[in-house]
Amino acid sequence: MKAFFVAITLLISLIGKAQYQPVGAITMWTDGYVITLQNDTIRGQVRIGSLVNDSPASIIVRAADDRKTKIKGEDLRLIAQRLPDVAYSTGSIPREREFVIFERVPNPRRKDKPMLLERLTRFDGAIALYFDPSGWKQKSEYTFGNFVLEIDRQDLSYVAVKHGAEAFIAKRGEIETVYERLFGDCPQFMRNNPTATRRDWRLLGDMVADYNKLCQHL
Repeated sequence: MKAFFVAITLLISLIGKAQYQPVGAITMWTDGYVITLQNDTIRGQVRIGSLVNDSPASIIVRAADDRKTKIKGEDLRLIAQRLPDVAYSTGSIPREREFVIFERVPNPRRKDKPMLLERLTRFDGAIALYFDPSGWKQKSEYTFGNFVLEIDRQDLSYVAVKHGAEAFIAKRGEIETVYERLFGDCPQFMRNNPTATRRDWRLLGDMVADYNKLCQHL
């Protein structure tokens, strides 16, 4: 049973109230569903079989009658896996987070090739942040499939997507540019948040949540 337990080693405190920490694909059976490129929803027990460039490449869905369907990641729009209870034992994952979500979005690291990336912000507005594995400085090797993750918070970056299409790499060292690009089109937000510095980086998720709430008309 130990092979199925979730081990999460994080060197960071909570990134922000509105921003989740990355967990990674779950390789054990867990409740969930997938949505295909044709918008068909398939529900059942879902596990990730393999990853390519940190993106789910092989997904297996097991139905109630134990029938298994193997699906290529390139054929999916979304993967949702319910977090097992053991995942909350570290205290790093809030109970309000029920699923690990992977969405197909343009990845600037791969010439905007659509890839399944882990979503770190909620579904509530124009801006979303996704895990950027290539931008996280590794203190030691980590493995998504076994939930082993060790990172250095000083070098975080994200794939930021606005209006479902405008994707770019958001880096801590470029927070002024990121700030303007994500939020500059909303005067109300800018009045409430006139500046942003590198010290505000871990609050990026909160800023995204504020923008999504205040600027829904854009």
